[in-house]
Amino acid sequence: MPKKIASLFSGCGGLDLGFTGGFYFGKHYFERLNTKIVFANDFDQDAYTCYNANHLLTKDGVESILADIRDVEVSEIPDFDILLAGFPCQPFSNAGNRKGVNDTSGRGTLFAECERVIRGKIDNEHRPQAFVFENVRGILSSKMEDNVTTVPQEIEKRMNLLGYDVSMHLVCASDYGVPQKRYRVLMVGIDKSLGIPTFDFGLMKEIVEENEIPSEHFGKKEELLLGRILQNISDVADSDVWPYSPGTQHTVDLIGGCTHGLDAFRYFKDGYRYSDLPSICFEGRSWKDIPYELLTERFKKIADNPKKYHAPKFFRRFAFGEINGTITASAQPDKCGITHPVENRRYSVRECARIQSFPDDYLFTSIPLQSRYKVIGNAVPPVLAWVLGYALLKVLPKD
Repeated sequence: MPKKIASLFSGCGGLDLGFTGGFYFGKHYFERLNTKIVFANDFDQDAYTCYNANHLLTKDGVESILADIRDVEVSEIPDFDILLAGFPCQPFSNAGNRKGVNDTSGRGTLFAECERVIRGKIDNEHRPQAFVFENVRGILSSKMEDNVTTVPQEIEKRMNLLGYDVSMHLVCASDYGVPQKRYRVLMVGIDKSLGIPTFDFGLMKEIVEENEIPSEHFGKKEELLLGRILQNISDVADSDVWPYSPGTQHTVDLIGGCTHGLDAFRYFKDGYRYSDLPSICFEGRSWKDIPYELLTERFKKIADNPKKYHAPKFFRRFAFGEINGTITASAQPDKCGITHPVENRRYSVRECARIQSFPDDYLFTSIPLQSRYKVIGNAVPPVLAWVLGYALLKVLPKD
């Protein structure tokens, strides 16, 4: 019997796609896992629309519902074996305001809705076997109202009281098949009554190696570099580009493209070796490459006192020989590496999707252009989710 999955805060479906499988990324096929989505929801109209436009997710007959989970009764959610939840990260994100549990929208305490749903199922004599929570690494230092207990400590305490062993790990997505240095906290809880040891995140490394999945540190790093990921992308659907504002475009133009140029693509053909790449392929750019006299007053202030401002790499352009940094929902160059290595433009929607490890047949065209960037940036990379899902299924009971 397939494991039944309920997904809260589903977004455009990255975590759900990974936990179901049955998709290609690059030349690698990520096999269908023995799971079935029985419930999915999001309160964001664009995320909900995008999720339901993708047959890869809805082929089992269940579509996401548009609702605030706080308004959904537990009785409306079918019984499930695994709860997935990437509850909103903005209150904990370094790219946001980091108000944590004090976020005025209430987003900082939405993890309590996960607790409510699991508790409700237990009260109705159905114990979910496991849960998976995902969030930004900023959550590790976010505090509860007592300003002592961290949010992860509070989550672990509450879930322990419900009878779950909780393990937590900070992962970098590029170690698990994703062409992006994206750090995220994963929390996995397993029902103590199953008699299974606490989840071992080392299983994820084993699965990467067994399935020959590209990894920054575990092998086949070549497949994750930008020069490889951006190959043969011009003819793929959804290659629209959201233009920069005039001021931002001016800054990008001043920085200029990475000096290796478009002809560097020739180094990244099938079978190339990392050790054969010339040094110029690793030379990215940022606002620091703008001549001082052309800097805005803001950047001159930072350049004059780099120790005070930690010399941030705003307007970072990663080179073809690098693994891209985090793609964020804002898709702004002062927040993430969103500018094409050579062309003076933002990454296209499809380029962002590839950097997030979405398959090329995953559709985003059902929503407005700017919203496509938002839902992609907010998503859990499907390949990372697949590795975690595969690992979790290995330890849960098969029946």
